[in-house]
Amino acid sequence: MSKGKSYMAANGQEITEEMIDHWCESYERGEFPKGERSSGEVVYGRPPLSSEGSAVISVKVPLGMKVAIERKAKSAGMTTSAYARAALADKLLTSRA
Repeated sequence: MSKGKSYMAANGQEITEEMIDHWCESYERGEFPKGERSSGEVVYGRPPLSSEGSAVISVKVPLGMKVAIERKAKSAGMTTSAYARAALADKLLTSRA
């Protein structure tokens, strides 16, 4: 066992700081560490919002409403888009009667 902190992986393998440093150096060079391999293709960008695809809806709102939405989103720790999606979903769920 090496000096320094170590961690236990879900599969029971001990992960040491030395191993992490080695991995970081390899990744920073754009390489996989020795013995490491990809489990599939590299996927660039954000993951999709849903499996059914997504569409853009442009909505005009008064400037004051835009500022209020941005403030509410920020206080909720959300992006403006995520906040708007949540508000629309909430309205759809509550008006199903």
